[in-house]
Amino acid sequence: MNQQITYGIEKIKSKKKISTDTLETLLIDVYRLLDSKDEQDYNQCLSAICHIANYNSDDRMVQQLLHDCIVKSRVFLYDDLLEKNNETYTPTISPQDNLLRNFYTSQKTNTTLTRPQKEIFDAFQKNKRLVVSAPTSFGKTRIVREIVLHNNYKNIAFIMPTVSLLSEQYQELRKSVEGYTISKSSKVKIDKEKSYILVLTPERMSAFFEENPEFKIDFFVMDEIYKVDFKLDDDRFRVFSDILYRLSKTEADFYLAGPYISDFSKNFRDKFNVELKKYSTEIVQKDYYALDNNKNKGIHPVENGSIKIIGNKFKNLLRLVSEESIDGKFLIYRYQKQYVEDTAKKFLDTWPVKPHNKELVDYLSNSVSPNWDLISCIKRGIAFHHGAMPRHIQDLVVDEFNDSSDNGLNYLFCTTSLTEGINSAAKNVVIYDKKIGTGDLLKTLDRKNIEGRAGRFMQHFIGRVFHLETQEDDDGETSVEIEYLDSSNAALETLIQLESDDIPQTKAKLLNSYADKLAEQKIDPLLIKENRFVKVDGQLELIKHLRTGNNLDCYYFREQLPVKDCLDSILSCCYDYLFTDHDKGRNFNTDVGKSILIGLTKYYIYYDPSFKELLSSDTVQKARANDNSRIRYVFDLMSKYFEFFWPMYLKTFSNIYNFVATEKHQALIALDMVIAKLEYGTTENHEIILRDSGLPNEIVKKLSPYFKGCETYEDIYKVSRSKNNEIKSSIHPIESKILDKYI
Repeated sequence: MNQQITYGIEKIKSKKKISTDTLETLLIDVYRLLDSKDEQDYNQCLSAICHIANYNSDDRMVQQLLHDCIVKSRVFLYDDLLEKNNETYTPTISPQDNLLRNFYTSQKTNTTLTRPQKEIFDAFQKNKRLVVSAPTSFGKTRIVREIVLHNNYKNIAFIMPTVSLLSEQYQELRKSVEGYTISKSSKVKIDKEKSYILVLTPERMSAFFEENPEFKIDFFVMDEIYKVDFKLDDDRFRVFSDILYRLSKTEADFYLAGPYISDFSKNFRDKFNVELKKYSTEIVQKDYYALDNNKNKGIHPVENGSIKIIGNKFKNLLRLVSEESIDGKFLIYRYQKQYVEDTAKKFLDTWPVKPHNKELVDYLSNSVSPNWDLISCIKRGIAFHHGAMPRHIQDLVVDEFNDSSDNGLNYLFCTTSLTEGINSAAKNVVIYDKKIGTGDLLKTLDRKNIEGRAGRFMQHFIGRVFHLETQEDDDGETSVEIEYLDSSNAALETLIQLESDDIPQTKAKLLNSYADKLAEQKIDPLLIKENRFVKVDGQLELIKHLRTGNNLDCYYFREQLPVKDCLDSILSCCYDYLFTDHDKGRNFNTDVGKSILIGLTKYYIYYDPSFKELLSSDTVQKARANDNSRIRYVFDLMSKYFEFFWPMYLKTFSNIYNFVATEKHQALIALDMVIAKLEYGTTENHEIILRDSGLPNEIVKKLSPYFKGCETYEDIYKVSRSKNNEIKSSIHPIESKILDKYI
């Protein structure tokens, strides 16, 4: 680190008048330091380049020196942003400059890579199995397009954690890659003569393999790879880890990417011959401000103004966003859904109604509720975003926030839901709390992920991060570990999915004991294994229950849909034997809660209510005191229980019931219709594909007649293009926007 450069950057940040000589001297120091091979030095040079670029000097010599530093840094796109922001920026570009830029520009896509991106691309071409850790806005996924186009892969899989990321990646692939059938639904008819790109969540990837076990993937990409870490202890880490394991066991090349990872399981890297590339380089630089209402009281200079910090945190937030010299949009992090909504609502008293997207307000009023606080917020340029909101509404909110017109949103309150690779236009990030949703302290990875949302490449040189609570701890390790390789307490549910040669020696005794237990009880090990990650003890207890006396008779039905009493018994049985305490949560962990959950589930299966009908049901009205908490309650019910927990456990129940029925020479049952109605809200194949793509059920029902007979996602795509005008004339303008985004 160069002290003169540090001093120069601080001087620019102070917003005091800086002489041309000072800027020139600083740039000469930067040019020299760019010879260093040390990444900290490189990052300091980029910080100086970004701060000087942001200063926007019109001096010709400063501009020329800045251009020369940009060329030497090999982040050529800084020049493009300068030209966009300052029409007087006209440095002399030498033939050597053009030659260097061409060296970093893909001949196939005309994409100009940065120096670190080029290093990653070259490393992949050499090793073919790569884990990349780098900050947000680094352009980790831009490299993937180059990898695909420079290698002759037949079948490719992109595995993304959310539908939003799937849609973004899908649209990018549609524009840039030819010769592949691209699908973001697991419903694919495989033709061995064709090449495929599958863009799926890990859950949908698992479903695809169930239907196509022999399908060979040649190259796969997993984004937000930290989600395989068993220390996350969430609902999904085992599904992510399982897909990674199954694909790594093949001969496929792969590219795994994630932000701010200090290490990635050495056991995994050694086992599968994987190279780890780590970067801390911030392409969009950050300025940090500590504005704690207890420890940092007093006057704080920010940009060309100042903020007086007092003992009231919310008033400090209002002062911060009201400071005229702080330009750009604000992303404000709060640690729980209710606080996100409540703090956004408190802003309503301060901001008047402004130009806004009236079509969006109309759509949300009709599809959710006219009393939803989000609607009042949007009218004032405010919104909130959290995991209990449907994905299509989350995406609509982000789109409005990214809108640079007068109608766009200026303030977005969110939980960590906005940190999963979603790109926003926020120049400013405010971390209001130093906690996560459980109330525990914000971990290093989560904090850096939130901070990383400040500033967007090719829009900003500098992002600002404001801490309203002091982060006292230093950066902790963010090592990603794989449960079966790195945990001394790997769960039995994980271990039974492994091939025999991958079972840790220390777990051989446990698995032998488990195998003996199954043999003694005459249970096929494949039965338990097929019910992936459903608790083993619960499955064994359920088998014991169904084997006892005439218990099977309580759950038997002939029709496609069981009668209500029979379904009640099946759901109750799943809840009693298969649900974990975590699954039940605070809403449904009592006898009354169980009764409410089963009652609402039956109502959804038998009567196909819309969201608004579910919201206005007597049960929901009594369960929560006001409209906003009811809306959160129903969103949570649909996304967590109807679409995830119930389908998983009903499949398990069906498998186990039929195993016991076969033993007893009794008739089998089929819960396929119940499962489809819960998971997708429909049993029609073309509607399931539309739901798989991310479209909400209300839109699917309207569009269904146009797509009847479609058997694959490609069929859906073709119809959506051929009947585009006809389809769009029959739906709301916002629904049309949703259709464009997901199809």
